[in-house]
Amino acid sequence: MSGASFDYDPFSYEQDEDPYPIYRRLRDEQPVHHNARQDFWALTRFDDVLGALVDSESYSSLNGTSLEFMDTPKPDSGLIIFMDPPRHTRYRNLVSKAFTPRSMAQIEPEVRRIARAHLDALDGRTRFDLIEGFTARLPMDVISALLGIPESDRREVQRKSNLMLHREPGDPLPTREAIAASGELIHYITRLIAERRARPADDLLTRLLEVEVADERGELARLADDDVRMFFVLLATAGNETVMKLLATALHELWKHPEQREILAREPRWIANAVEETLRFDPPSQYQGRVATRDVTLHGTTIPKGAKLALVNGATGRDERKFSNPDAFDVRRTIHLHLGFGYGRHVCLGAHLARMESRIGLEEFLRRFPSYQVVGAERMHSSNVRGFKSVTVEL
Repeated sequence: MSGASFDYDPFSYEQDEDPYPIYRRLRDEQPVHHNARQDFWALTRFDDVLGALVDSESYSSLNGTSLEFMDTPKPDSGLIIFMDPPRHTRYRNLVSKAFTPRSMAQIEPEVRRIARAHLDALDGRTRFDLIEGFTARLPMDVISALLGIPESDRREVQRKSNLMLHREPGDPLPTREAIAASGELIHYITRLIAERRARPADDLLTRLLEVEVADERGELARLADDDVRMFFVLLATAGNETVMKLLATALHELWKHPEQREILAREPRWIANAVEETLRFDPPSQYQGRVATRDVTLHGTTIPKGAKLALVNGATGRDERKFSNPDAFDVRRTIHLHLGFGYGRHVCLGAHLARMESRIGLEEFLRRFPSYQVVGAERMHSSNVRGFKSVTVEL
């Protein structure tokens, strides 16, 4: 694959409309791809991406995970996704104590209550934007309830988190609005942390401020305020965006494949598997950024030390070397492993919560609105997050 017209460009609106044909050409013709214009490398085959995700010695996360921000290391960012061992191990041990699968399972009744409340508000309407009315509201309210964000602040926190991810055509850098939104969100979080230190509550933010774990010297330590702020930002953006887009993509694909929607209507037990199939077929997170810490040779091509890489997990789910008939959307497909949530040390910490929210969201939406037609859809554009900005449906 050569020539600019065949480059993999995660900042291209045109490619983002449907990147999967380009992913196929990359896997088949150039599994180790170099975009010379933007100076990064890309891996797209399942086995290659999986191998890189588990090899943190050869592929570092210190420069970040989005290509537009990866020119320099960020050792003091406070973001867990920007860390390597041993700091990452210690930080994850701290955070995971407040974010266990068991604690997530305990909130399932509340997640279902929130989902039903938002669907109640749509009853009687024959046409609505399912993102504005449902898929954006459910994860934001769940994350907000977990963190202790007051209901009066939730829409504004979501607006700022959405602005932080938006990119204009041809420009990989954040917009002025994105930078302003980031500063405003940090200011809001700082105030909320101060309130929780003064008046602890039964929420995840308070637990993050209180959890302790032994450091390398065996001494008990807590998260610094900067670390809590960055984790809050991560939850408010990634935790909100991924589920919002995963749910919308699933409902969009079920409309495009009515026979699959009928299967779920007849046999709701397949809904959890439909979530996994969506994560394989068209995941919200399309790539994970890394920097090579040494020369790495794959398929006869050497990636030089210091090179920026995109580990394109979005391409791996359609790899016919791993999945049979990969371009078919099949809610009953047997999936032993996909990379929709990453893998290895940086596997998504909130994967259990995201799966539960998505399963409940599909269960409740399809129970309420089993027959719907998509009459309009508009994509949002970000370098490594794929999904819809709006999906208008008619009942």
